[in-house]
Amino acid sequence: MAAIPQDLLDRIRTLERQVRELSGRAQTRPALDRIQHGPVVIGEGGTLTVQDADGTPMVYIGDLDIPRPNGAPQYGVLISREDGSLALAMFSNGTMPQGLDIYDNRGNTIFTEDRVNGGLAVPYLHTPFYPDGDLDRYARTQSGSPESLWTAPHVRYHPMLTVAAYAASDVGTTGAAQVYVDGQPWGEQHNLNSGDWIYVTDGPKLCPGKYGDVTRVEIRAWRTGGTGNVYTCAAGAIGTQTR
Repeated sequence: MAAIPQDLLDRIRTLERQVRELSGRAQTRPALDRIQHGPVVIGEGGTLTVQDADGTPMVYIGDLDIPRPNGAPQYGVLISREDGSLALAMFSNGTMPQGLDIYDNRGNTIFTEDRVNGGLAVPYLHTPFYPDGDLDRYARTQSGSPESLWTAPHVRYHPMLTVAAYAASDVGTTGAAQVYVDGQPWGEQHNLNSGDWIYVTDGPKLCPGKYGDVTRVEIRAWRTGGTGNVYTCAAGAIGTQTR
């Protein structure tokens, strides 16, 4: 029998020991469906899809197949209900920044952030007006300078604002009505001829301030001629998204 070098036997025993050690370590490592330490990165166009038992996609993260105008891929997030209807999306359908949209199970958009000026896009929120002075349905004035007849404490959740009201004057009297925001003229001056009854609307226009600010919206009116009254009746102030 040929002589076997001792160092070869030692090397074989060392290899056997290392194999046993590796085998033992493999049994103690986390399962392949668990990540206990460190980040997970999906790159180079990879996507992540979570499906329910019948294969309906519930969560999708990655390339949305809605390319940017320059042809670059757009990455976003889609979350669906178990019936397949889209519930939430983070995407952009044009040159605007990405935004968050929430949908009901009939496909109606029930929440959207304003992608142009920030803040809320939908839902629109209505701000009620309260009469300044006498609690008349049609507040009135005989002042020769702008007098506040209706006031609304409007919370700026949307970047844009629309204000509507009615205005009238007595026969033989002329006047004007205008919307003010935070004490400054904001809407156009609407002139009233003798006995006029007009619908005053301004906007949608950018609302002063920043998200969450409380802005004071007023409907002011004044007499420009005659001896009668000028009347206003507020319809409402509504925050809207950027057009």
